[in-house]
Amino acid sequence: MTPSLTDQPLLRILKEGDAFTGFLLAQEAAFKISAKGSEYLELKLADRSGDLKGFLWDVKAIEGDMDPIKADAFLWVKGTLSSYNGRSQIKLDKVRFAADSEVGDFARFFPVSQRPVPEMLAEMDGIIASLRDPWIRQLLEALFVKNETLRAAFALAPAAKSMHHAYLGGLLEHTLSILAMADRACGHYAAMNRDLVVAGVFLHDVGKTAELSYQRSFGYTDVGNLIGHISMECEWINREALAIPGFPEELRLQLLHIVLSHHGRLEFGSPVLPKTPEALLVHYLDDLDGKLEAMFRGIREAGENSWTPFSRALERMIYTVRWPKVD
Repeated sequence: MTPSLTDQPLLRILKEGDAFTGFLLAQEAAFKISAKGSEYLELKLADRSGDLKGFLWDVKAIEGDMDPIKADAFLWVKGTLSSYNGRSQIKLDKVRFAADSEVGDFARFFPVSQRPVPEMLAEMDGIIASLRDPWIRQLLEALFVKNETLRAAFALAPAAKSMHHAYLGGLLEHTLSILAMADRACGHYAAMNRDLVVAGVFLHDVGKTAELSYQRSFGYTDVGNLIGHISMECEWINREALAIPGFPEELRLQLLHIVLSHHGRLEFGSPVLPKTPEALLVHYLDDLDGKLEAMFRGIREAGENSWTPFSRALERMIYTVRWPKVD
């Protein structure tokens, strides 16, 4: 008998040696040939708590047709949690395709922000309303308040496919986190234009709402692969600025520069380097927030290990032993 979703544990609470039987989302699926010449199935399996690699070493253990077993499919699996080179994985005994109707509620399979979306949207609206520059406030209201389609996508999208804030609501959470740091920085540097920084933070990743696909597993859309979020953001800024009578040309150029330079380096996808204080601040706060989120996530997922596995995103292992804070 197949267990219900409420009976199965989340992946991230499993320990080595624990058995798992239930439904998982296959974010990746590939049939490969081992060094001994036998065919095996390698999967990246996920629920809302995270993801793990899964290996079925005997493809004859697949129940039913093999063709539907591919990326973005739900699977019923049976296996045991094991460890290899310090990384947890599932050694699978059985796998079969599971129809969407069999799975039911999709919410269990997608990681989501710990912050409630209505709370984050209310915070976003308050920040936009606090802006003193009428041109910037009008531009951001047009994009993030009055454009209901973009507003909904901005509240739902992850901030990245996998590197940081890779969960539903991650883009909005990442944006608000940068804004909190930006307020402190602008209070410290009196010459900094806070309204321009706030606008740059809101705009620097808004194109990811169209660059990324997040209805199933996280990936890139066709337009995301072909054009990218920076190009889309520049198009959207130009469109909205031109729709506002009298919008200052100098302000349009400053906003475009922040967006175009926010990756910080030419080899990282920015066509120009940050050449204004506001652009430099947005770049470094964006980079800092993304890397710290990735580091804290790695520490959480390491469990009782003193070091995480090597992180390709951070290009290092992370020491997980935390010196306690004094309250």
